[in-house]
Amino acid sequence: MSKEFPAYSVDNYVRETEKIDDSSSFGIDEYKQLTDRLTSSEVRWLWLPIGIFTLAYLGCYLANIEYGSSKHATLLYLIFVIFNITAAIIAVNSWNQTPSRSIAKDSMLMLTLSLCSAAIGNTFDTIFWLTNLSPFKQNVFTNLFFVFAILFALPGVHLLARICRVKFGNRPIIHSIGLTLVFVSIPIFMNSALITQRHELNNLKEFIFGMLYAIGIGYLAALSLHLCRYAQGRMQNPARLIGIGLILLSFGCAIYAGLFMNTPTSEIPSSPVHLIIAMGYILAAMGIRRTELTIRIIFNLKDPKLPPSLPLIEIFGPSQGLEVYQKMETRIKGAFEELLRSKAEAEVKQKIISELESEVRLRKETELALIHEKEKAEEANRTKSQFLAMMSHELKTPLTAIKGYGQLLQNPPDATTPIPEQKTREIAEQIVFNSRHLQVMIDGILRFSQLESGKFTYHREEFFLSELTDYLETLLNQQQQFSNAKFCLHVPESQLRLYTDKLSLQHIVVNLLMNAIKFCKEGEISLKITHSGSDLVIEAKDTGIGIAEDHLDKIFEAFYQVSHGHRRKYGGAGLGLSIVKKLTEELNGKVIVESKLDHGSRFEVTLPDIVREKT
Repeated sequence: MSKEFPAYSVDNYVRETEKIDDSSSFGIDEYKQLTDRLTSSEVRWLWLPIGIFTLAYLGCYLANIEYGSSKHATLLYLIFVIFNITAAIIAVNSWNQTPSRSIAKDSMLMLTLSLCSAAIGNTFDTIFWLTNLSPFKQNVFTNLFFVFAILFALPGVHLLARICRVKFGNRPIIHSIGLTLVFVSIPIFMNSALITQRHELNNLKEFIFGMLYAIGIGYLAALSLHLCRYAQGRMQNPARLIGIGLILLSFGCAIYAGLFMNTPTSEIPSSPVHLIIAMGYILAAMGIRRTELTIRIIFNLKDPKLPPSLPLIEIFGPSQGLEVYQKMETRIKGAFEELLRSKAEAEVKQKIISELESEVRLRKETELALIHEKEKAEEANRTKSQFLAMMSHELKTPLTAIKGYGQLLQNPPDATTPIPEQKTREIAEQIVFNSRHLQVMIDGILRFSQLESGKFTYHREEFFLSELTDYLETLLNQQQQFSNAKFCLHVPESQLRLYTDKLSLQHIVVNLLMNAIKFCKEGEISLKITHSGSDLVIEAKDTGIGIAEDHLDKIFEAFYQVSHGHRRKYGGAGLGLSIVKKLTEELNGKVIVESKLDHGSRFEVTLPDIVREKT
């Protein structure tokens, strides 16, 4: 059950708009015109064909142009065609200026096409008549355009009825029957004498076509009359103009049918009936123009105090307009609620998708981490296996030598002859050498284990560099007995006072030196210890086998050796350089290595802020 909404009258609207600023009262004068049955502009257009035709007839009379002559007929019919074309142009322009696509614009399109079809038919008929291609109004081609005009007008009127909320029932049919009887009786009345005397009728085909055309337009006129009576809102006036125009066209066509029976064909173009038909075209065009004006003005009202339903109420009427607005509001609310639900569902789905993506990403990261850990575990397992195999070989070598020389001393080959003193000394030296080699490997493993577990403790103390150099000279003297390399120890300032962990510094220097001795059996080995300000710089160089470029970034890894297994040419546990790297980093220093295969290596260790002063 729809609520009644009070219609906004022009006076109420003007009183309300006078309270606001002039800038917001757009289209007040134009809006007032919508309530008029005929605007001043429409009145002028309706008087125009009357005035023009009157002047034309008067001018022909004054100029002694005989009525029905070729010149008279051409002048009067050209004026009629011009008004028909003008009406079509007005309709096309109004349809083009109607804002947005709507049912009203579709209705205007159909009615505009109807006027254009009639204008094209009359134009071609004029050309064929003036060029003597066919007699006046007797060409089948031009008659087709008038049929199209009726076919286009029919859906236009029905669409206009939808806008005005008017339903066509049986009443338009009853009205149509009444109008048809009226229009049929007009030509019969005009030719009653000929019919009663049973004379032969001229142009019977044109008479029949004119009657059919009058009946078709009569049905459209009946629809328009029903629309005028029951239409609501501001569309009532456009419907009235269109309906009156169609009635005039029907009346004119009925008269046309009668003329073809009793009037010479040459005089028909001069008939005043063309004024009636021209006014019908103009009124229909004014109805289309009023529709465009109504839509444009109502939807351009800029008063914020007016209800949003006003345009629909103005167009459809207070009851139907509010009903349409409520339906639209309900649909908009439903669409908005559906949009909100869709948005909420989309957000939930997006959240679920994000969680799934996060879970998938986490699983992938976990899988990659597991794969990485597995690879590390496999690498550690391989490294452990290699280390155990290597250490079993490395430990077995000095132990075998120690055991062999010990058994030789315990059980000489010739028990009756004592071992010479020189030989005994050589055996003792070998035992001591292999014992020291074994001790170095075990100390390195223990030291690396302490560094890895974090149990290695640092004890900073002050000491002289000479204490380290004395140890190094003793070590070099011992190593010279087992190596053909040339050793060089260069310490320009041995009385430097240092403040650092003495044992760590000794491990760094010794491991660098032993690494050089290990890989340089012949050639030159140099160890240089200098300082740069408070930084101690240790440089170990050799001319040994060198290191390939692709191994330089791996030599500081624990247990890493370039050669493995049966291809190993050099002994050791592979921990010397790793220990150097770790101890240097613990002392906030850095290690630089430069090497070229078969050209030797150079290691430089810089330990910052450990040099105190010279004495």
